[in-house]
Order: sequence, then structure tokens, then C-alpha cells
Amino acid sequence: MNGPAWLGYLLAAVMIVTAGYCVTRLVTARLRRRPTVPDVDLSHVVTGVAMAGMLVPRLRSVPDGAWEVVFAAALGWFGWRLIRAGRGHGDRAAVAPHLVASGVMLYMLLAITPAGTVPAAAGTVMAVPPAGAIRFPVLALGFAAGLFGYAIWVTDRLPALAPVRLLRLPAAGAAGGAGAGASPRPAVPLSPRLAACCEIVTSIAMGYLLMMML
Repeated sequence: MNGPAWLGYLLAAVMIVTAGYCVTRLVTARLRRRPTVPDVDLSHVVTGVAMAGMLVPRLRSVPDGAWEVVFAAALGWFGWRLIRAGRGHGDRAAVAPHLVASGVMLYMLLAITPAGTVPAAAGTVMAVPPAGAIRFPVLALGFAAGLFGYAIWVTDRLPALAPVRLLRLPAAGAAGGAGAGASPRPAVPLSPRLAACCEIVTSIAMGYLLMMML
């Protein structure tokens, strides 16, 4: 399948903006001491940069093979987190999507090669393999369906995410005897709705790229 060139450029721009925003999340959370999930934000940074290069080859920023190592490491990291969550040290439902996303990125990177770049005359700028060169195309189709479904699910949950001004969590030790008379310090999660929007746009872009690989 071939997609229009303008859509490839548009999605690449969205991925770059998403990566840049997640960098600012990491910095802001540290400077303002706001709760966030650093490994998820970092995964969105590297995913955004990698996908921009997959959608528009001229935006590639690392040597061939480097991203495979990065996402193999991410797959191992989120796999370890999922195991820990199964032992009561986290939320498996929150970790599983990032484990799957890391696996999908690794799959796409292994399937896409620079030699398979489609000429501009074909109406696309994506570096996709020649027709029939994709291994396990049914897997790509299943991943794409799952990613689109996940994007819809997260979008449906957006109204349920409380605005920042309504989120007030007691600080550690506030419930203790010494601090019983003191008001709890606010521990406000950093922009939960914008974090969910990063999940949505990344899932849509990944699903689109998978469909273009078929």
C-alpha cells in the first residue's frame, strides 16, 4: 500500500512535536517536582524521533541498527516492569501497552530497510519494503488493529481524566501523627490529558505505518 506524501510529512511532524513535548514533560516534572512516568515519556521521545525517520527517510538521525537496539532494550525494560507489576509492584494494565508498543516498533524496524524506499513518484516518502517482502503480514495487520483500538479506548477515557486543578494527592507522611494537623501538600500529576493525547497520536501513527507496510 502507498500513502500520500503529505500525510507522511504531517505524521512525521506530529511525531516530532510529540517527542519535543515529552522532553519538556521530563524537564518540567523534575524542575517543578510533579509526578509523571519518566520511562513512558522517554519511550515517547525515542518513538517519535524514530517514527519521524521511518515516515520521512531524510529525517533519520541515527545509524542503521541503532534503533533496533534501543527498542529491544525498551522491550526488555517494560517486560521487566510487567513482571514486577504481576508481583504487586505496579499496574499491569498501565505497563502492557508500552510493552506492546516497543515490540511493534522493533517489528517495524526489522521489516523496513533503506533499500526498500519507495520512489517519490509513487506518492509516498516512507521507507517501506517492496511488496511481498514483509514477514508475517498478518501480524502487522493485527498490530495495526490493536493500535487503532487502543487509540479509540484512550480517547474514550479522556473525559474521565480529572483536570489538573482537581487532582490533589496527600504528600508522603501527611497522614502521620506529627503531620496530622497540617494540610497535605499537593502532588499534582503533570498534564494527564496531554499524556493521554501522546498515547493516542503515537498509536495512530504506528497503526498507519503498519498499514502502509502491507
